[in-house]
Amino acid sequence: MLFCHLCRLPWEYERHESNGSLSRYLISLCRPLNVSSVDCGASSSVCVISNGVAKSIGNFVETLNDDVITEIPETREFQLQLNGSQCGSETYMTFIIFKCGKTLVCVCL
Repeated sequence: MLFCHLCRLPWEYERHESNGSLSRYLISLCRPLNVSSVDCGASSSVCVISNGVAKSIGNFVETLNDDVITEIPETREFQLQLNGSQCGSETYMTFIIFKCGKTLVCVCL
């Protein structure tokens, strides 16, 4: 049941930046976004839209392996790392941290 909620397409989040602008984030864990109203690239799984410009900050990964997912047993968390588009010599990245606890559910893949 929880996995169905995680795979709803897409999650949306809006954030007011320190410069007063509004950024909108689109996140899809189970498949590339492919949202017709936004061009973040065909393989984008995490996209940020700021000042009318969209960029991929995390590309979809078909297979979750040790390169993209890290378990942190001490804190009962696991971290998903998705690499996005190039920005000069740097790469945009997204880190999503899932926490487990009494009232939270851990989806271990």
